[in-house]
Amino acid sequence: MPRKYKPRAGSMAFYPRVRAKSIVPKYKYFLNQDSKGEVKPLCFFGVKVGMSQVLAKNAHKNSSSYGQEIAVPVSIIETPDLKIIGARFYKDNDVVFGKSTVDEFISFDNLVSRKIKGKKSTKKIELDKFIEGKDKASNLTLIAYLDESKTSTGQKKPIIFEVPLSGTYQAKIDYLKENFLKTISFKDVFKIDTYLDVKSVTKGHGFTGPVKRFGIKILRPKAQQIQRHVGSIGPWNPSTVMYTVPRAGQHGFHNRTTFNKKLLIVSNDPKINPKGGFTNYGLVKNNYAVVSGSVPGSIKRVVVIRDAIRPNKSKTELTDIKII
Repeated sequence: MPRKYKPRAGSMAFYPRVRAKSIVPKYKYFLNQDSKGEVKPLCFFGVKVGMSQVLAKNAHKNSSSYGQEIAVPVSIIETPDLKIIGARFYKDNDVVFGKSTVDEFISFDNLVSRKIKGKKSTKKIELDKFIEGKDKASNLTLIAYLDESKTSTGQKKPIIFEVPLSGTYQAKIDYLKENFLKTISFKDVFKIDTYLDVKSVTKGHGFTGPVKRFGIKILRPKAQQIQRHVGSIGPWNPSTVMYTVPRAGQHGFHNRTTFNKKLLIVSNDPKINPKGGFTNYGLVKNNYAVVSGSVPGSIKRVVVIRDAIRPNKSKTELTDIKII
């Protein structure tokens, strides 16, 4: 009899498996972060609605189902317009999101109330006075919020985050002047048939054992007094427990990114809603994006979308897309 072999469960690429610091995901790197291109937001935030499927003709010539109608699993992300309420100056172009901050400006409205570290509230200054300090910095990011009260999540408090921009430093300042207190639409940032990366915080399961966390084998009843544990945690020498040994710990609620999701549909047609709304979500009331495949996170969780940074050689080519 040949020896039974099973590859290890639990990829070493996802270490340490710790809880996410914030339920709002962030990106540190963007593809089109050049200083010569047009000025536009480099990412967009939305809310995960759920999964569905679409019927489309396969237009990939090397595929065995070329020209045939196939069913494609898709994820639906509701993308209400983002409102620009402020900006933040940085000293270095390579440093964003909280480091080397020079100054910050937020215009409060009825939905927004925020506390900044070291201060009880932001000083209500004019935008022109804020821009006068541009010589002290070298980069600028927008501060916007997602109004979840317009969605079916049931959350009334808006989610505030930073939105980086592409283009030159002066062009970013001009963009802020032109679009301050205005909204950004998903169509202004991404185009159909482009590939995107979607990041979110996965569904949390709390503190779990190694069987559920890594999928190890349950020992037979006569092996030891307990069965749901690792048979051996390591040798006598070296006398240490390696990080590769499956151990109990945090399972889920991790920051995860899925790459190369093709943007198939961008619309606000309410016909996408099934009868009674989506399970555990409800009705889609705003603009929405339909991307191929699955995206991380549970239903009603915030996701952040950017242009794909590592394009895949095998492309998804579909025509005559119909929503089921």
